[in-house]
Amino acid sequence: MPSIEMFFLLLFIGAATGSVASVTKIAPALIAIPALYFFLPVFNLSFQSLMLPVIATCIIAFIPAHLHAWITSMKKGEVDSQQLINFAPGVAMGGVIGAQLLSLSSLLIFKMAFSLIALISVVNIVFRPQLDKMQAVQIGKSWCLPIGLIVGVLSLLSGNDGRVLGNLLCTLKKIEKTQHQGTSDGFVVFASIAAMIGFIYPAQTFDHLGLSGFAGAVHLPFMIILSCSHWFFYWLCRSKGNELDKNVLSISFVVFIVCSLIRLWIS
Repeated sequence: MPSIEMFFLLLFIGAATGSVASVTKIAPALIAIPALYFFLPVFNLSFQSLMLPVIATCIIAFIPAHLHAWITSMKKGEVDSQQLINFAPGVAMGGVIGAQLLSLSSLLIFKMAFSLIALISVVNIVFRPQLDKMQAVQIGKSWCLPIGLIVGVLSLLSGNDGRVLGNLLCTLKKIEKTQHQGTSDGFVVFASIAAMIGFIYPAQTFDHLGLSGFAGAVHLPFMIILSCSHWFFYWLCRSKGNELDKNVLSISFVVFIVCSLIRLWIS
């Protein structure tokens, strides 16, 4: 079982990710994973040794909130079903493959993939007006599967749930604004649930370091604490926050990501 200190750390991380994701729709894993990278050494734990379970636990913990958001959008008709049908199979396959590859990857590969996705997320936020003015990118049906695979694989290798690349794909395809978020939520759900299979049956096992409570690479006690905290604050902050709140949180996130990348590469 987690110590009281670890319990409160996961509680606070869940509170931060839940509230920020609810207001700004930013990928919660981009906050949770750097935070754990910073604080695990306090508990005499190495992120490098626990990279796979940390990422797996975070991604699986956020599935309930993602699923709720997607189902809500589906009920309102705010999902581009055709684009979801085109790309979701590839995203799901990529989620399984990416989770498997992550168990074989080194910390350096994760750093490179995470840095790329983090920079794309910053571009999505900072240059949103310019991206919205771009012409829609025409993608043939034969390219939907390989593009979906790339989205799924790269997202999981970077410790992401597919939110960043899913948002970018929706932007490039010029999906209606009312359907943009719901379609992106769909990509996230497919990638995350598919990744859960890959994490429960990882291609390569890891050293549990004497810990118990694992289902494959997912640490169930940590996952439950993080999931409950994330879900509660996601529910508490849903439909809250005005445009100023969103802008302040977005700027804060950009600063956090920049600091995280600096710490990630110089430590």
